[in-house]
Amino acid sequence: MRLKEKTHRKFVEFFEKISSMYQGKDFELAYSDIQRETGAASVTLKRAIQALAEDGVIEVQSGRNSRYARFRYLLATQDIEENPPSNTPTEPEDISEEIPHRGGALESMTEEVGELSLLVDHLKRRVRNQEMAIALLQDRLAEVEDKIRKH
Repeated sequence: MRLKEKTHRKFVEFFEKISSMYQGKDFELAYSDIQRETGAASVTLKRAIQALAEDGVIEVQSGRNSRYARFRYLLATQDIEENPPSNTPTEPEDISEEIPHRGGALESMTEEVGELSLLVDHLKRRVRNQEMAIALLQDRLAEVEDKIRKH
């Protein structure tokens, strides 16, 4: 079952984004949320999920009810295995060794760049934590809605 390239890419990017939000772990999503985020029709959604599962991009299991499914994004683990991340980022001191010093201006610039890098990393972590908290709240809200509908 083939999808159009644009549709395929849209779903792969979506699952990659969600997987990174859950740090590569399994995650449960409502089909309606996937549909809303990707803008796909329900038939296209079902075809896309089936095609991605056949292509080995995602692994799909049944969720808490028929409106949910548990997913695992498989390309993230393949990318990590093929390209192990280097834990040694380029240090600002490397730049200062290549360029001659002129009055310490370069040193202060590299210090500022280092501080800004730390601030950006901190903000990225905060955003990631907030996204995970929002996802958790959405899951809990869905559980409460399910209980309300059952009664």
